[in-house]
Amino acid sequence: MDKSIEPDNKHPSLENLIISENLGIETLHPGGLDITTELAELCNITKGVKVLDVASGTGESIIYLVDKFDCVGNGIDNSSYMIERSKNKLKDKNIDVKFTIGDIHDLPFEDNYFDVILCECTMCIFDKEKAIAEMIRVIKPGGYIGMHDICWKTDTPQYLKTKLMEIEGEIPETLNKWKSIFMHAGLKNIKAIDKSHVIPSWIKNNKKVIGMKGQFRIFRTVFSKWGFRGIKNIIDTEKIFKSKYTGYGIIIGSKTNN
Repeated sequence: MDKSIEPDNKHPSLENLIISENLGIETLHPGGLDITTELAELCNITKGVKVLDVASGTGESIIYLVDKFDCVGNGIDNSSYMIERSKNKLKDKNIDVKFTIGDIHDLPFEDNYFDVILCECTMCIFDKEKAIAEMIRVIKPGGYIGMHDICWKTDTPQYLKTKLMEIEGEIPETLNKWKSIFMHAGLKNIKAIDKSHVIPSWIKNNKKVIGMKGQFRIFRTVFSKWGFRGIKNIIDTEKIFKSKYTGYGIIIGSKTNN
């Protein structure tokens, strides 16, 4: 998943592994660039539209969007490692994207600056209300805020929610709850789309991209960092993502003109 925090090397988790190691995967969220494209189209990203990708991770999504839609791309992330990876990608591409180190809860941009703000599979680690309020502040009236993220099913057992929070620091919501959060933030024209089918193929494709040698390298890295506890936490996280209770969704809304 695309994260925007510096790694806590003392705590074994998939997220701390992702933001401290290059696993050989550039698009870290379920659905890959297909769901990124769908989100962009729902948010009306076209030529010249000023886009901010918060928690931009490896930079893969925003670079892709600039190339595909000829929009004006900006990425922000708290991880200096991810920002460095993002900037290095631009060296081999004739694409202009500005990457900034910063905090989604205190965005270093003026009011009403962007046309579209995207957040891919990271809102569940933030203070949701504060983060969305900041996104609303820096977006123009009539502009779109769009995200996709983990969505619990309505009958998810509490122990699974607690375990994911303890291991990964993630607090997902149901699809309806995500929609409600957008509504209470003052956004309008809200759409919530169930995309739960992308999770199984995401897990399968990631393993295929990494390969057996890559999986062994990850296993060795996790063990050297955190021992058997690290291996257990990574396995437990994967089990949660594979669970029938774990879904996924797109949520978008627009800022009022008032």
